Amino acid sequence: MSSLPPDFIQLVRQKADIVEVVAEKVVLRKQGKNFVGLCPFHNDHKPSFQVSPSKQIYKCFACGAGGDVIRFVSQMERLSFAEAVRHLARRYHVPEPRGSLSQDYERQLSRQEKLLEILALAADFYQHALRSQVGSAAREYLHSRRLSEETWQKFQIGFAPPGWHSLYEYLVNQKRQPVQLLEEAGLLVPRQQGSGHYDRFRNRIMLPIFDLQGRVIGFAGRALGEEQPKYLNSPETELFNKSQVVYGLNFARDAIAKADQALVVEGYFDVIALHQAGVAHAVAAMGTALTPHQVKVLLRYTQSKRLILNFDADRAGLNAANRAIEAIEDQARRGEIELRILTLPEGKDADEFLQEHPVSEFQTLLSQAPLWLDWRIEQVLAGRDLSRAADFQQAQQALVQLLAGLGGQWRSLYLHKVAELLSRGNGRLSRDLEEDLRRAVRGYRWAKPRQPPANKGSKLLQSESHLLQIFLHFAEYRREIRETLLERELQFSFRPHRELWQRTLELLAAQPELEDQEEPLLTALRTLCAHEEQLNERLSHLLWLDENTRVALMRPRMVVRAAIANMELEIRQKRYRYWTQLWDQAFSEGNTVLAAQYQASIQQEYQAIQALQRQVQLSLEDLSEAPLAEDL
Repeated sequence: MSSLPPDFIQLVRQKADIVEVVAEKVVLRKQGKNFVGLCPFHNDHKPSFQVSPSKQIYKCFACGAGGDVIRFVSQMERLSFAEAVRHLARRYHVPEPRGSLSQDYERQLSRQEKLLEILALAADFYQHALRSQVGSAAREYLHSRRLSEETWQKFQIGFAPPGWHSLYEYLVNQKRQPVQLLEEAGLLVPRQQGSGHYDRFRNRIMLPIFDLQGRVIGFAGRALGEEQPKYLNSPETELFNKSQVVYGLNFARDAIAKADQALVVEGYFDVIALHQAGVAHAVAAMGTALTPHQVKVLLRYTQSKRLILNFDADRAGLNAANRAIEAIEDQARRGEIELRILTLPEGKDADEFLQEHPVSEFQTLLSQAPLWLDWRIEQVLAGRDLSRAADFQQAQQALVQLLAGLGGQWRSLYLHKVAELLSRGNGRLSRDLEEDLRRAVRGYRWAKPRQPPANKGSKLLQSESHLLQIFLHFAEYRREIRETLLERELQFSFRPHRELWQRTLELLAAQPELEDQEEPLLTALRTLCAHEEQLNERLSHLLWLDENTRVALMRPRMVVRAAIANMELEIRQKRYRYWTQLWDQAFSEGNTVLAAQYQASIQQEYQAIQALQRQVQLSLEDLSEAPLAEDL
């Protein structure tokens, strides 16, 4: 069995959410009091697998697999009982009894618990301020948005008073909380001149941001007056990463499973207003376009993989919708995601619409939301006069590009539909147009990008070297580099770089505190490599910097940007050549359906390559022209 104390094991069981843990491996759908899905332990063809939130157990009624959350993790991850307990303890910040873990890890868990405690205290302070005399204007604002006090309570809405030290006075002087931890939690900002700190959020409606366990991990502050920015989010912390958090998901996940769809809106108050109206499967990205990680998290809760995007109809909203579509377009084309776009009348957002219309009208529009491709076609035709030759030709060219990546049944269906739209009801013209479009799509191929320069390998080598040098010798950029490499799924191409990166990640996993400490991490890596003469020789230019290299890295942020773009460019160019070869083969064999499918991939890589080449060029220009002080 396990040498772990029974009380500790029981605490882990209590803290861990079996639905959340299982949902990372199995698509679950609400069915009564339980969740059901396809069993991960056998080749299940119908939902035989059930998870009980109330009993915190799972059971497959086909193969007989069952148990609690610890057993599930043990079976799925092939861990021993003790390893599964520790895995869950790390995830849910349950400190293991002293003596079982290293002191460093215990300190890390303790610090995270302290940050969560501080953020919870801040949320309480803001809620109290909202209900006090100083919060009268904030209450009037919330009433003007027709939000009930029950909704305030559910979302823990608060108010940050206008003073520079209101929260500081409460948390530091009254609650005796450490200033350093308040700064790390994103609540205080150090003064640029002199000593001391001031409140980050002032005279703002405060919306706590929760993790999936309902714990406050950050805030979004909405200005009451004309102060800019209108919305101010907490900075990135070890608890809060806006590219990975979905606002409102802690409230919405059960409703998403029940409705079998996730509604993604643009604003925080859109989410709040929809939940108040009973549309409880609404969530929002954190002020940016959806990221792949956020999409992955949302899809855990919808069995049909159905996402509906509802962004504002202004230019910013349309751009956000297009960015979100681009992030998951490939999955939508392959049928892995059912992606729909909801546009509300008169360019209103969800909050504005619900203030003037009953929720039933919103539900009707939601049920009629078109597929992303139909929405894109509408956008191409919007504002064009098809009776004018120039507009007609531009629309036709744009639609050919849009449909080029479709194949088989979908291609035929949309070619017919687009021909009818362009012909405006003229049956004979529609048939002729459909054939013209079919020929245009069949023959459509993208021009090849410029051949990469002969010294491509040396540029990639230099880019990877510079990225590692900045990571090792400029501690403030480490988190940014790690997150960017992970988000873009980039890996180092050269073996010595891969070996060093792997050893670095292993060190940071064992001792997370090293990430913020420049010399200790370098010392540990130098010690590791010193025992392998050949590896030490290959990596010496990374572990020790000479003066020329330090000069070359004097604008680290620009160097990072150029290095990341070069690494991604290399991968994209390889993919482009691969898809082009497949296209040539399919086209020469007369398999036009398959060739059309390859064209979609060629189109995607070509666009990405062009954008990356521009980014690399701009970065190089910045490095040669920008003043050194910009990154100091």
